[in-house]
Amino acid sequence: MRLVNRLLATLLCLALIAGGVLVIAEVIAALVGAEPVVWDWRATQQWADGTSWQNVVVRIVCVALFVVGLVLLLAEVKRPRLRRLRVAAETGTDTRPVDTAYTRRGVAAAVRAAVTGVDGVRSARVKVKRRRIRVSATTGSFNKAAVRRLDEAAADATRDTLRRLQLRSTPSVSVRTRST
Repeated sequence: MRLVNRLLATLLCLALIAGGVLVIAEVIAALVGAEPVVWDWRATQQWADGTSWQNVVVRIVCVALFVVGLVLLLAEVKRPRLRRLRVAAETGTDTRPVDTAYTRRGVAAAVRAAVTGVDGVRSARVKVKRRRIRVSATTGSFNKAAVRRLDEAAADATRDTLRRLQLRSTPSVSVRTRST
């Protein structure tokens, strides 16, 4: 979302600069007594004087501007994507707390290393979200009971890793082990 915000801010800035330059050029042309330079604002003023608020064109433009404004507002109010998982603050110390956090990629790498360290797991894919960690492990075993045991062992390894990381709020864990 940061990239979209920057692009929208750049476009708005360029539009405001162009509008400012246009207004300056038109004001100078009006002071000198010349015709409009770029935009015939007098014709627009005459159209606006003769158009009522109940006109269909005016209503359509107002609704379109309202919808665009609402979409921009919702885009700004939406919670940003979680990039860091905060570590719990130490209690019982006299020092000021330090804001420490892990990146989602770092947590995923730690969980992946723990799960692939389980005997029988070939590989693992890990997705870290705000409140949930999904682990998809693969094994070479086709025995359903062994796959179930590996599923439990991978979940235990994930929970143990999260406990060692000491996150402020521990996400829920879902592990799925499949045979290949």
